[in-house]
Amino acid sequence: MNSLYIAYNMLRRTLLQKRGLLMYLIIPVGVVSLIIGVLGQQQEHQVDIAYINMDRGPLGAHLVQELTGLPDYSLKEQASSADLKEDVTKQKVGGAFVIPEGFSETLLQGSAPQVDMYQLSVSEATITLKITLNSILAGYQGTVDVQRKQGLQDKPLQDAVEKTLTQLEKHQVKARVTDLNLYVNPNMHLVIGFMLMFMMGVINNTISVIMEDRRMRTMARTFTAPVRSIEIMLGNFIGSFFVGTLQVLVILLITRYVALYDYGLPFFSQFVMLEFFLLASMGIASAVAGLVKNASNMSMINSLIVTPTCMLGGCFWPISLMPEWMQKIANFVPQKWVIEAIQLMASGQSLSHMWMHMGVLTLFALILLGVGTVILRPEDAEVG
Repeated sequence: MNSLYIAYNMLRRTLLQKRGLLMYLIIPVGVVSLIIGVLGQQQEHQVDIAYINMDRGPLGAHLVQELTGLPDYSLKEQASSADLKEDVTKQKVGGAFVIPEGFSETLLQGSAPQVDMYQLSVSEATITLKITLNSILAGYQGTVDVQRKQGLQDKPLQDAVEKTLTQLEKHQVKARVTDLNLYVNPNMHLVIGFMLMFMMGVINNTISVIMEDRRMRTMARTFTAPVRSIEIMLGNFIGSFFVGTLQVLVILLITRYVALYDYGLPFFSQFVMLEFFLLASMGIASAVAGLVKNASNMSMINSLIVTPTCMLGGCFWPISLMPEWMQKIANFVPQKWVIEAIQLMASGQSLSHMWMHMGVLTLFALILLGVGTVILRPEDAEVG
């Protein structure tokens, strides 16, 4: 019961005040929703492609028509090579290609023509465009080879190829792509990362309350009563955990049902993993609160704990981009485990498969809470 009284007192001093409501609910929800609006949504859009068709035969025109019919590209014809290269250089288009003069004649002769591509940098759009071009060219070569094997040459060969292209343009056989939702939104790590960073702000809440109790000698007076240090630490733990849980609920409800962001996993599974991370954050807060003896050191907490662990844990960029030795160090921060678990569940795995991640986060909480209980001295006043 002593711990519950201390927890209620912390709740009254933080969340039930205007400043606490603003810091722990309104600002986190607003910032995460803004990130979702700017970066989080995975939108489908066409890629602008510039082209020049110097061919006078049927195959060049058919190639342009086939690419125009694809939903991924928006083709823009240019009059000269200078205009085309300028569009690529100024990034007005995602890429460009040039159908050379004599394109049809080269194919009808059984040779493979060269279609020049221009790009400022390698991207998904230019790679898929190159694959699409190679696929269409391979189809043309196969059609010509079949007709040539039948003994057709010159005009009869051209007429047969044109008839084949006419049938191809009808697209009587189509492929249907089934989206199994097995991919993860590449921007989701930013949304989850900033959410975790705000959740770790509860660490500052816990430590600032303990610092105030030390300065006002409230903790020393509490310790003179039949209240042990473990009860004091557990009360602060429960109070901060309740504030963090309410923050998680509000953020998830707003981002899911107001901002309509699709995390790709059930609400309950995501909520459980974030609660385990919250436990680990409370463990960190308990350990740091026992170490910090002066309120002037509070400013060092963000620079020494919150920001570095978020960077190592993959909140700002994927862990796979870091050097191997940093990836190994990332195993010692809780952010890495919760982001990895959420991404695995978003790709199709269930919450029951995340037992190792939940176990690691629980160990973080238990060990650090134990350390904080041992090093906390409620009878000491603030140093400085």
